[in-house]
Amino acid sequence: MRNQTKFALSLLTLALSSSMAAAQEDNTGFTAKADTTIGYDDNIYRVTDELANSDNFLTVAPVLNMAGGFGKQRFELAYDGEYTKFSDSEDADYYDHNFQARAIFDHTLRFGSRFEVGYSKEHEDPGSINRIQLNITEYNKYNQNYFLAGLTYGQASSIGQIAFNYRRTDRDYYTNGLDFLDFVNDQITGRFTYRIAPKTRIYLEAVISDIDYDPPEGFTEIDNKYKRYKAGLSWDFTNKLSGDVNVGYQDRNYEVDGLQDISGLAYDGNITWSMNTYTKLVAEAKRESVDSSLEDTGGFLRTSYSLSLQHELTELLKLNADLGYGKDEFVFNQNRQDKRLAYQLGLEYEVLRFLSVSANYMHQERDSTLATAEFDANVISLIATFTLED
Repeated sequence: MRNQTKFALSLLTLALSSSMAAAQEDNTGFTAKADTTIGYDDNIYRVTDELANSDNFLTVAPVLNMAGGFGKQRFELAYDGEYTKFSDSEDADYYDHNFQARAIFDHTLRFGSRFEVGYSKEHEDPGSINRIQLNITEYNKYNQNYFLAGLTYGQASSIGQIAFNYRRTDRDYYTNGLDFLDFVNDQITGRFTYRIAPKTRIYLEAVISDIDYDPPEGFTEIDNKYKRYKAGLSWDFTNKLSGDVNVGYQDRNYEVDGLQDISGLAYDGNITWSMNTYTKLVAEAKRESVDSSLEDTGGFLRTSYSLSLQHELTELLKLNADLGYGKDEFVFNQNRQDKRLAYQLGLEYEVLRFLSVSANYMHQERDSTLATAEFDANVISLIATFTLED
């Protein structure tokens, strides 16, 4: 259920599983965290009101991280799991796993390298994709693995740095007959950053992806090349105002002539404002093209905006609030446009140094020019969070 209740995943579809922070020399050691959630969801498959299936659920979500190193070499192992059991809808149960390993090497004062490998077994939030599945009885599930290798010239603390990364991602669906969405993505990224002031950098970045789908016979191959060029600014002003904002151009070019290409403006940014010692506001915005999950169709444009507020009412009691809006524009179907709204409100109380409890309410909705794509969902949950740090 965390994939549906995590605000960024459900609204912005940052399609990715949890990413690891780079291990630093001063944060080596072992950390463990586990969320135990009991809740109620009145539309577990995110379908129209007439077909909505409600259920109670129990979720256990452990997060394990171990970081270490010697000299300037750093290593990290991480595991992120999510195990959800529904009260009545047994076919909806899922057990997600995400393993990652990373190694970062400083070969000389100027040259460094990094390597990552990862494996995931996960489910998709049906409210985050454009595919309409009115009669499903289990979630879309897939296996995914990736490998990344990178080279850097210049240190993170240098005035300038150049970095190149190659990443290969392989995803295979194994439920609901979605074999036509299996793909291999070979991605190359080049990035140049330059420090213009303390804790302030400008950067240029180019991302080139070659996405190769492997559909069964009878389906259209939606192989495409995606290029993204960015110019951005990252900053951190006295720990009060920090952010990373970039604007650029994107181009998604399909090999099949009948599929419509997508090109134009792209942007991605987040700004964090620590108003004072007990209040923090985070704003995010993103515009990108996304491959469709419908058969024999190309991609669509997705634009998303969100605001998140964290406010400490007392030393032990915290208020969390999220608000998000998104719009999907389907270039392959001018008659369909989706608008998404999501908001979440929660209270978190720190019982002990290693134990906190939370109560949350979340609402999601999708309004569409296509009636069968619309849904409303409400989730109420109680969460106990255990944290262990070495």
